[in-house]
Amino acid sequence: MKKNYLFYFISLNLLGLAACGNFTKSDLETNQIAQSISEKMAVNNQVKKNVSTAFIHDVGSRFGPIKKETVANALFFDDFFDKGQLEEIETLKSVTIIRVIDDKRSDIREIGYSNKLTDAQLNLLQSLEYANNFLIKADYEKKNPETGVWEENESTPHLTIVPEKQARYMLGKEMLKAYLRVSSEEARVNVDPEKLQPAKLFFTVTTEGAVKNIRLDSPSGYPSLDEAVIQLMKDLPGTWEPAENAKGEMVDQELVVSFGSMGC
Repeated sequence: MKKNYLFYFISLNLLGLAACGNFTKSDLETNQIAQSISEKMAVNNQVKKNVSTAFIHDVGSRFGPIKKETVANALFFDDFFDKGQLEEIETLKSVTIIRVIDDKRSDIREIGYSNKLTDAQLNLLQSLEYANNFLIKADYEKKNPETGVWEENESTPHLTIVPEKQARYMLGKEMLKAYLRVSSEEARVNVDPEKLQPAKLFFTVTTEGAVKNIRLDSPSGYPSLDEAVIQLMKDLPGTWEPAENAKGEMVDQELVVSFGSMGC
């Protein structure tokens, strides 16, 4: 039987705390939950035939996370681009901010023609709430280094508004992903990777650290598999540390489990 290295790592950390005299009741509860998960995972920890090991791809915001305060204080379009993306842009033609609703570009959008955001663009950005999705579409020209010809390009980073301090599972994201991956193996037996679709399971971590509003947004193409992942989230042991806003107040946060085949 394979060792559960994540649980082993956690146990070593807890032993270190105990040695330093910093072991608390909370640490003990965490250790007990980790052991409970480890035992559940160990039952299914033998890799079965016809089961893909790449299944749970991420647990986090729908698109790239960006803090609400960062969005509210942005003045220039390059506040939303990383260094590599900015280096691609030689002659900026236009910048369009577009709300993404139900994974589709909506008609809620504002366009500008310079690096500095317009008042209308700023108003749109400042109206966004937690879990709102949007994209920044930059249309620009870049000279092809091989031909010397100017070519039209676009860059469209997709972003999701998140709290200043995001919600965190008590054992960490990697332990959560491992738990979901291994515990769903039985439901993945004989699943055809070619037919498996990119699936999205949304849920909310409340201000009490509970998981609520679990909903399947995009199915995997295998209903029994979708139900298995939903049930695993409902039965997830342990608690979450709630998200906090810029004032340190606890707020709800919507997160997404991305599973199935790789997708956007």
